[in-house]
Amino acid sequence: MASQGLDETVTDSTDSVVRIDGVTKDFGSLRAVDDVTIPIEDGEFLTILGPSGAGKTTLLHMIAGFETPSDGEIYIDNEPVSDKPPNKRDIGLVFQSHALFPHMTVEENIAFPLKMRRENLENITEKVTDILELVRLPTDYVDKPVDDLSGGQQQRVAFARAIVYEPTLLLLDEPLSSLDKKLREEMRAELTRIHEETELTIVHVTHNQTEALSMADRIAVIRDGGLEQLAPVQELYAAPETPFVADFIGNTTLLYGTIIDRGEETSTVAIDDGTVRIPSGIGVDRSDVVIALRAEQVTLGPDSVNTVEGTLEQVSFEGDRTQYHVSVPAFGETIRLVTPNHGERIVHERGDTVTIGWDPEDAFVYPDE
Repeated sequence: MASQGLDETVTDSTDSVVRIDGVTKDFGSLRAVDDVTIPIEDGEFLTILGPSGAGKTTLLHMIAGFETPSDGEIYIDNEPVSDKPPNKRDIGLVFQSHALFPHMTVEENIAFPLKMRRENLENITEKVTDILELVRLPTDYVDKPVDDLSGGQQQRVAFARAIVYEPTLLLLDEPLSSLDKKLREEMRAELTRIHEETELTIVHVTHNQTEALSMADRIAVIRDGGLEQLAPVQELYAAPETPFVADFIGNTTLLYGTIIDRGEETSTVAIDDGTVRIPSGIGVDRSDVVIALRAEQVTLGPDSVNTVEGTLEQVSFEGDRTQYHVSVPAFGETIRLVTPNHGERIVHERGDTVTIGWDPEDAFVYPDE
């Protein structure tokens, strides 16, 4: 669903370093990408985020030149590139699998694109040394076979090889998904640092919301091949435009109900056998609505405007916080909430009856279309 704000952004995008303009991709009867327009500014870190099968990788492959759009055009530096092969697009690409040459050393892998561009040996040696420093690999690694490196070190070599020739655009295809949790966190920080130091324009594809939120300047949420929302990271989280975006970004419970009374300040929504209040005047004209509750906005206890009783189905200790799943018979739903841990013992267990609540302004409300 495109918003008015998105339409204005697209209109003003003619000077973008990369522009995806009304791009559609069909594979026979299957439409993998459906009329997507995204302007990408010089030096921006844009993440294309969506579930498996949403079309995000197909979109990246069209930018890279591995697929050709069925309709629409892709521009790099205001030049149409849909008919250009990948090696004519001045792009770097990092894959999930690293795709390094196993029979080559670190230096030979990094130098490969420079040699393909016929740079002289002195320039190649200097650039390899500089890029090793940028990705924080010791210079004495140059003669190491890449198979002797750890997964994180191989990923750094892959980044170095992709950016050593200073491409206009760097494409990242789920580059961290094969790493363990701790290493992913380290590499997220490294990628952010590299982006800040190089000011590269980066397009990153992932299904991982944490990666997207922690690294991107803007996020394009893709669903069923279409663009659901395009916005800066904090805006996307604070003001999701659709129930799908609210549900996909963050830990969210969706409740479906019907407005049965419209008051001056709040309106009453019936949800199965219960009722809750939502703010009036939020621009929802339909009676059937979707209420999206972020887990961090739901609290334990009776001190909120909306309160409901339920049974704890699941209690998950997660170090600095605890996540609860509360079965609410009145709604016929399970509501998730999280509470911070400050060293105290968890006082609730599975099977406990608890009261949970939230205030009307703490939920997102959408028409149920």
